[in-house]
Amino acid sequence: MKLPSMQRNNVVCLAMVSGAAGIAGSIITILLAVSMVWALVSLALKRFPARFQRSDLYIVGPALLYAAAIILAAGINYDPATAERLLSRGVALLPFIFFPLVLPRLRVASTSALIDAFIFGAALCGILALPVAAVQVEYLGIRAFGGMGNALPFSMVCSMMASVSLLNTVSPRPRRQALGWAGFVAGILCVLLSQSRGVLPIPAIALVMLFVLFPQKLRRFYNWKGVVLLAIGAVVVVAMGFKHSQRLIEMLGYFSNDTGADESYSARIALWKYASGLIAESPWLGYGVQNRSELIEKIGYGYTHFHNGFLSVTVDAGLVGLFATLLMLFSPVLNVLRNPTTVARRKRLFMALLLPGGYVIAGSTNILFFQDIYDSVFLWFMLIVAMPLSQKVILLPPGRVAAGPGDETD
Repeated sequence: MKLPSMQRNNVVCLAMVSGAAGIAGSIITILLAVSMVWALVSLALKRFPARFQRSDLYIVGPALLYAAAIILAAGINYDPATAERLLSRGVALLPFIFFPLVLPRLRVASTSALIDAFIFGAALCGILALPVAAVQVEYLGIRAFGGMGNALPFSMVCSMMASVSLLNTVSPRPRRQALGWAGFVAGILCVLLSQSRGVLPIPAIALVMLFVLFPQKLRRFYNWKGVVLLAIGAVVVVAMGFKHSQRLIEMLGYFSNDTGADESYSARIALWKYASGLIAESPWLGYGVQNRSELIEKIGYGYTHFHNGFLSVTVDAGLVGLFATLLMLFSPVLNVLRNPTTVARRKRLFMALLLPGGYVIAGSTNILFFQDIYDSVFLWFMLIVAMPLSQKVILLPPGRVAAGPGDETD
């Protein structure tokens, strides 16, 4: 396959990852799996060079450490009764081991075009998913789940892609700016329709990050048009929020000791107390990820996790696993800071900061990893952040030309 064809396919792939995520279920996972297998075959056949650079170690190393910590704890806590579950958990870790193989494929040509495709697609995510979510809520009377079958990953994807959609607003083109704001508002509305309260702070924090990293964007609102646009967006979000705020009201009532207790948070607090006791008994390497469900069943719950990703991983693999998880969460920021290239640097830093921020917020009341969509979103973001290649390591076969100095630098 020639370089232009690879570049075109890469652009389409990344636009689909971000754009179709809300309506196409596990397309993120499927595209990641296909990309890893195809990259492995292509590298073996030497269809493109294995171009890696030192800054890649800042994401590859923590991901491998995370997988190793989970496997080590699982092996030490091996139980023949849960051997089948151990195998499935091991398969779920494979993307964390093999995702770096996709990097050389993404580096065959201009990486700035790929980043732009991902950002453009992120604006379409909420816009495409909103009609589906509205039908599910208004006509089916259920929490919106888009094309995923579950409201939690749907809300997580929409909140993350809505946040990335904000990067369209720094474009010099007015239509692209409008698309970015539309995608941001639509993504928030999808989150509200899903009634998943735990991810609501993510888009708000992303908006603050936008104005911090792109201060010139804030100056554009120092006029009456900017104020009107912000007011319209706020009114739409607040109106939708009041209409579908029952679960939020229940949560506030629970934490204010109102008589209307929120059963979901009662269960969460019971799980958190139980997990804390388990961690105190086996703090270093936990109980093994394959034994988690049995532990939860002992107190009468049928959940597969403790509704807190950090407690879950500490029960699974102890403090060693928790350290590896935190290191992996913040590794994209280290990668951007250590990558010598300036291609889309502030945009990549925005996404790198969004990863730990978003996953810490979401993981505090729900799952963190070991869910295919959550895992795949995280790894795709890692690939986007690490993708730009320093000119010092350009290694192309004879007759091919690298897309170098022409790449956008912000």
